[in-house]
Amino acid sequence: MSLSPLRASLSCLLLLAAACSNAVAGPSDAVAETPSIQSPETVAGAPSAPVEDVSQAPTETPATETPTAETPTAETPVVSAPAPTASVCSPLSSLSTLTGNLTSWLQTAPITAANSGGFKEPGGTELAAFEGAFRTLLTEGPTPQVVQDLAGMGYGVSTFRNDTGGGWLVVREQGLLSRGGGTFIINLFPARDLWLEAPHADSDEGTLRQTATQLVTLGARALLITGSHRCAVTTASPCSGTTSVCGTKGLRISDAAHYGNNFFTAAHRALRDTYPDAIAASIHGMDAGDGPEAAVVSDGTSTLRPDALSNRLRDALNTHLVGTKKAFSCNASDDSGKHRTLCGTSNVQGRIDNGASDACFTEAAAATDRFIHLEQSATLRGTGASSKAVMQALADTVPCTLGGSGLDCPALVAQDCP
Repeated sequence: MSLSPLRASLSCLLLLAAACSNAVAGPSDAVAETPSIQSPETVAGAPSAPVEDVSQAPTETPATETPTAETPTAETPVVSAPAPTASVCSPLSSLSTLTGNLTSWLQTAPITAANSGGFKEPGGTELAAFEGAFRTLLTEGPTPQVVQDLAGMGYGVSTFRNDTGGGWLVVREQGLLSRGGGTFIINLFPARDLWLEAPHADSDEGTLRQTATQLVTLGARALLITGSHRCAVTTASPCSGTTSVCGTKGLRISDAAHYGNNFFTAAHRALRDTYPDAIAASIHGMDAGDGPEAAVVSDGTSTLRPDALSNRLRDALNTHLVGTKKAFSCNASDDSGKHRTLCGTSNVQGRIDNGASDACFTEAAAATDRFIHLEQSATLRGTGASSKAVMQALADTVPCTLGGSGLDCPALVAQDCP
């Protein structure tokens, strides 16, 4: 079993973490750090509590089950100021350390509101610099130079000690002038060659809570969270594709899934360069209405392929879903005519992973099975049995190959970073 680039670069450090634990704990009177500078109305709210479809008796869950809404706690993580440490604790010990419940804290990630004008497009030179710095962070860890480089672009780097264990790096906008750039989390002890993306974390209600939970529970490599509502600005995206979700027909440049000139896509590119065989899962929500779909899965194309990764995820979902609604795949011939036209073919990150000649203007001609696009009904984005089915289906589809802790992985005690 090979180590990831980041774990390999930090392996000596992590083996000596226990010797440094007192040095990095910080002073006992550590001050509380406010996790977001945004006002409450600009942060994604708690998902509603949709009623499970129980017209067909589930195999394990009582037919009367109704998922309950899960409201993020108002927990403020504790920040420990860096303390002088032995050289073996560098570079992690030079960073501020947040402690708390990572899943709850991520639900307060700053996201600029719809029609707020809060998304500011970075220039091409800055995007290239961010992508390079993020790639270096993945391969070499938070060296003083890369932390300085990211700071110059408005991003701070800190460690997070989750109250259930594990070690994480958090890359987030800092300062008073947010550009809607996003929040990015890296798992130092991943279990699966998988990362998660929430490009519509607030507009697709429930996906912020869902991906935050999946990150920790599955032991995924990373999570990318958009920093802006897809309708934050009115400037049209030149990329191909269309939607009426913003009230008028067309895409906006504040839509991280349908425009590439943003830090979200730059982080995606850096992850893909560093982990070429990893699977990127883009998590979305749809209005299922009275149709038969609980979910629509695709590989970022509409090409029919019996052995597509998306078909395996569909099958896993249908094994665990309760109720009469089922998952359908855009890449399965036997699902033809049953799924909606929500195949993610205009998703920029999917086009990148599938080798499109121009991710903004051109659909990919073929799929690499390195990208999954998942559209879900409100029920799946809730907190009931069907929501748990999505988690289990991802666990079934992407195996444990990296040695960290995760759902259905060999029993390990979650490791802590110094």
